[in-house]
Amino acid sequence: MKKNITISAILIFVFALSVFYPVKTFSGDRYKEKPWIKLFEKEEKSKKSGIFNLNLDIQLGVSISKTTFNFNTTDTNHLSNTSTKVGPAAGLILSVDFLGFGFTTGLQYASKGFKQDNGNSVNMNYFNIPLLLYFDFNISKKVIIDGNIGPYFGLLMSSDESTVYKIKNFDFGLTGNLQGAYMFSNHIGSLLGVKYEYGGLNNLGNNESIKSIRTSTMFIYTGVKFVL
Repeated sequence: MKKNITISAILIFVFALSVFYPVKTFSGDRYKEKPWIKLFEKEEKSKKSGIFNLNLDIQLGVSISKTTFNFNTTDTNHLSNTSTKVGPAAGLILSVDFLGFGFTTGLQYASKGFKQDNGNSVNMNYFNIPLLLYFDFNISKKVIIDGNIGPYFGLLMSSDESTVYKIKNFDFGLTGNLQGAYMFSNHIGSLLGVKYEYGGLNNLGNNESIKSIRTSTMFIYTGVKFVL
């Protein structure tokens, strides 16, 4: 709010200067009178040309997680009868944008896990740090489409205690997302997006019964985008 007020005050001040105080700029072999407002507009356009931007996304949504097991034993009835689990998700994502391409990192909370055939849920709560390639393009002045793809590193913050399922504390996987943002101004807008994660490339399983554990998670989220 304070930033918008400051920008409005500067615009009013510059408009007043354009009425009373023209300046001279050199073009070819002639001097032309050019008001301050035109110089200011030219400078603003160069700043908003999209050559270099910082994007900060605040994301809130849901995760739909499926866990896949590969077993060392044939007696898997008490292990393999699982289904998808729905949980909350949140993220604070920072992207550096240079001419439509760049780099993304941040911090994301993801509630993963699965449901057993008896109805009980096994929760796996992670904090993920993505290291991704970023891209974006403008559909119009107000609509931005952006996305990213690459690896992420996950830290297991908490999980349900189980003598059967033993989850490793570290997760490594691949992720990608695509989102759209409607900008209310040059600096803030609302967003809607989807994200997919394939986790457990480092094998989350860690006992004699389970050979490997992989996760497959879809995120649907909304939030706020800030262009800095």
